[in-house]
Amino acid sequence: MIRRIISALLPALFPPRCLLDAGPATQVDLADHLIAALEPVASTPHCPRCAQNVPAGRLCGHCLKHPPAFDRVQAAFWLDDTLKQLLHKMKYGQKPDIRITRLLSTLARPYLVPGHVQALVPMPLHPARLRQRGFNQARWLARDWGKAFNLPSVPAARRVLNTQQQARLDASTRRKNLINAFHVDNKCLRPYQCIAIVDDVLTTGATAHALAQAIKASHPALTIEVWVVARTPLL
Repeated sequence: MIRRIISALLPALFPPRCLLDAGPATQVDLADHLIAALEPVASTPHCPRCAQNVPAGRLCGHCLKHPPAFDRVQAAFWLDDTLKQLLHKMKYGQKPDIRITRLLSTLARPYLVPGHVQALVPMPLHPARLRQRGFNQARWLARDWGKAFNLPSVPAARRVLNTQQQARLDASTRRKNLINAFHVDNKCLRPYQCIAIVDDVLTTGATAHALAQAIKASHPALTIEVWVVARTPLL
């Protein structure tokens, strides 16, 4: 009873406030008009494997020629200026802002379908990058989505190479940059037949492919999905 009363009072005592200072926010910590402008990936034809926007929703040319190690991508939204600002502020701001991670998790959650997924594996950061940033946003997303869908968040992978920031590299360099970048704890994954790698955004898919490839080296029959808040669309 007390929890219900507190939950009912909190919005009045601490009303939502747009984290980008873009106007009134009545639902979550983002202006209502910015939420309304977010475009769900599900609203656009896209590749059933990598979720890239392609006509008629067929397998894209890249997946046909070079199938990724993962089996399916679930992405909530197409990456736009609003999400870019939030992601940049979250990752590269003067101090870590967990509120942004919570916001992104809340916005994306309705667009994720657990299906056969049995566990979530957060995309790991190299220890040096983790010390620099102060937190791993993928771990926060996996923990929050895990609670929502009653799925364990399993830290089954470590990043053993401190590679350059992928956002600054082209697709080919990204793939080369990630060779042998991950170490997988195989014992953690033995109980599962289907898992989802969790990250904030999918651009070329090179990082998710590299981790999925490392996982499938020991678990070739494992089905691997990728869950992200945003997918970078083809222009």
